[in-house]
Amino acid sequence: PLPRDVWLPSTQVLLARERAGSAAGLGLVVKGGHNAEHHNHNDVGSFIVTSDGVPVIVDAGRPTYTKATFGPDRYSIWTMQSSWHNTPTVAGVDQSPGREFAASDVEASVTDAVSSLSLDLGAAYALDGLTWRRTAALDRAERVVRVSDAWNGPFSDSPTTLNLVVAGTVSAGDDGIRVVPLDGATPVVIRWAAGIRSAHTVRLLDDPMLSDVWGERLTRIELDVSAHDRAWITVERDDATPGTGDSEDDR
Repeated sequence: PLPRDVWLPSTQVLLARERAGSAAGLGLVVKGGHNAEHHNHNDVGSFIVTSDGVPVIVDAGRPTYTKATFGPDRYSIWTMQSSWHNTPTVAGVDQSPGREFAASDVEASVTDAVSSLSLDLGAAYALDGLTWRRTAALDRAERVVRVSDAWNGPFSDSPTTLNLVVAGTVSAGDDGIRVVPLDGATPVVIRWAAGIRSAHTVRLLDDPMLSDVWGERLTRIELDVSAHDRAWITVERDDATPGTGDSEDDR
């Protein structure tokens, strides 16, 4: 039925589409929760953005199960780590597993114009006194996804980065990046505030559980916000340039 909005309070997951009954346009999924959920990944505060129903800012999902998946080495697997979700790495520290590493002060808001989830994800990190307020919103009037962060920094000892895992063909722009998604979906432009340096890491995929979904690679965009105490990103569709899909040659 593709409802316009779905809010699941028990797991603190919000899904929002531009309109009911259609995957066209932008979509947003954002979660709170905690890091002891069934089949947990360390992903408190992570989000997904779709274009025409195709994930562009993505959750990689699960790889092929191995002995490590269900043992003490579970979080040595990269897909389980928060640094390979759309979450911050704070002063070099990623999220920890466990029920106590959880979102707090979670507020969902659903209106005709804007659907959003706001939460504090500071307690997901083993850092005393950290507060990190994240608000992720789909603005239907302006046809944009906005993710805003504010925290009690800056921190000086190790880099603090915002991680964005994207699928598709990535090209640099003047103030962000352009992504041509998989499956011919409409391209998107991801922007962030001036003065924030970016880098990227390419993760080649050799596990068919992942490559059958995402192709040969995923790209992690790393926004260095070490000198800041707030940041934002926006995601908009580049409707002027239809997508051509992500062919094997493109990748």
